Amino acid sequence: MHKTARLHVEEIEVGKGTVINAHALVVGTSVKLGRECWIDEYATIGGGSAFDPSAFLKAGDWLHMGNYSQVNIARGVIVGHEVGIGIGTRIFTHGSYLSEWDGFPVAFNSVRIGDRVWLPNAQVNPGVSIGTNVVIGAGSLVTSDLPDGCLAAGIPAKVVRTNVYPMVHTIQQKKVLLERLIKDIDDVTGVSVLPSDDFKSFQCAETMFLLDQRVIVGPATEDTEIVRNQLRRHGIRFRYESLNGEYCQWS
Repeated sequence: MHKTARLHVEEIEVGKGTVINAHALVVGTSVKLGRECWIDEYATIGGGSAFDPSAFLKAGDWLHMGNYSQVNIARGVIVGHEVGIGIGTRIFTHGSYLSEWDGFPVAFNSVRIGDRVWLPNAQVNPGVSIGTNVVIGAGSLVTSDLPDGCLAAGIPAKVVRTNVYPMVHTIQQKKVLLERLIKDIDDVTGVSVLPSDDFKSFQCAETMFLLDQRVIVGPATEDTEIVRNQLRRHGIRFRYESLNGEYCQWS
């Protein structure tokens, strides 16, 4: 946690490897973050009514909150694993300002987001449920539920394509993807990796990265950690950590 970040939470749990960066604000009744979450500069967890008894955030592993993003937790937010809340994205469970008694709109309701969801510069309104394996178009306003596996975009967000994620690639497509990954790793890091014959994995020295299964087999070295980090930048994450020169699955 950076020294300029501000934390005022009645109950908090933070998983191993989580980073709370400069000027981030985390406030509220209950906040639970999984492993390797990244709360970027000026991101906010809390907002109006954050200390209500019903206020909480429960997030899985690898939550990413970009700069100036916000999660309002007044009525509870549940977030799955591998959820990217991009720069400027806002999630609301509380929306009100003018008098409900006089007919102005007021909304208080929880938000639920499944595993592997990407929200780049979008807004999610109270009461919305977003499924698993979903991508939201940049600048979208999500006002209603979205199903698993969809691509949605617009104001308000509408489903553009159904059952598109995760994609099932042919062997030729996997070959092209793998060659692109290998080239990127080599160009950026200078570390050499070799593809497998079935184009489902590649090898760095004595260590195999099995992409379909998200399994690492072999010793942990400086080069393999560089490769693992570069894969993470491509959204390919492994539930492994390096301990005493070996890769161990998260407990």
